[in-house]
Amino acid sequence: MEVFDAKAEQWWQPRGAFAVLHWLAVARADLVPPAARGGAVLVDLGCGAGLLAPHLAGKGYRHVGVDASPVALAQAAEHGVRAVRGDVLAVPLADGCADVVVAGEILEHVTDLRRAVAEACRLLRPGGLLVLDTLAATALCRWVAVTAVDHLPGRWLPSGVHDPDLLVDRAVLADECARRGVRLAVRGIRPSVTDLLAWAVGRVDTVRMVPMATTAVLFQGRGRKEG
Repeated sequence: MEVFDAKAEQWWQPRGAFAVLHWLAVARADLVPPAARGGAVLVDLGCGAGLLAPHLAGKGYRHVGVDASPVALAQAAEHGVRAVRGDVLAVPLADGCADVVVAGEILEHVTDLRRAVAEACRLLRPGGLLVLDTLAATALCRWVAVTAVDHLPGRWLPSGVHDPDLLVDRAVLADECARRGVRLAVRGIRPSVTDLLAWAVGRVDTVRMVPMATTAVLFQGRGRKEG
């Protein structure tokens, strides 16, 4: 399954249209603890060009990136990611191979959420950690991610990046994780307003993602596999 390849546009583009992907990569990495054992493996589903890699430096993982795009994987490999070409609906890696599985900004692009979740959980060893962030299947999120994005100055993302029919049903996501032994805790996140204003006028290079009360637009999930 091919997905939109925004993360392969450029390795580092903090002032460009895809800056938000970099902000999310930082927030995602913050949910990943240092490796608890030597030789620990982190599998990065939909890794794109490897935006997560610099934010995992020093945490002790062997970073394996899975993506359908050879262009993205070539860029990821340049930045220390072991690149594996594959579909997130049928990942060509062994059961229980991963200490951590990360699914960042990918679940809202898959055509079969249940299968994608099953694959992510299959890869986890007992006690392994699942980390994700994605967009919710709500009217508010459809307006923000599909309608409003086309009217932002400079267009942050090309039109048609997000299919409203593929946004993630939070109940289905939680249920599918639970069925496979992962109790998922979720929280909403958003850009810091003060950082965003400062970034817009060129005073800072990045924007912090901060927790928010609702998960109705953008949210993170984190949970460990039983056993």
